[in-house]
Amino acid sequence: MADSPPQVSDPAAFQPRSLAKQVILSVVTLSLYCIYWVHVTHKQLAAGTDAEFNPTLRTVGLFVPIYNLVVMWKTSQDCEAVTDQDGVVLFLLWLVFVPAFWYLVQSGINDVAERG
Repeated sequence: MADSPPQVSDPAAFQPRSLAKQVILSVVTLSLYCIYWVHVTHKQLAAGTDAEFNPTLRTVGLFVPIYNLVVMWKTSQDCEAVTDQDGVVLFLLWLVFVPAFWYLVQSGINDVAERG
């Protein structure tokens, strides 16, 4: 039996960010900004939802082979709280077409931040 997806518990924990600026920063920093974005997203999900995890350990876990797939799966499931997408869809997008994952998650965070 699967656990219920996390819910937004503190909309004030989410910070809206410009998608255009993120693309520019990713290009300028040769994708290093993407690592920063994932870490900030982990911190916002940990603070703003009822999911319980350590954002730093989860971000570092992305650099551990095989375990990184588990981290991506868990993060995708946690992102359900801010998007209207299923965690499986988010996980597959993260594996196959990262820009779509990035767009859906950041757009969801922006929506939650604007409503909160």
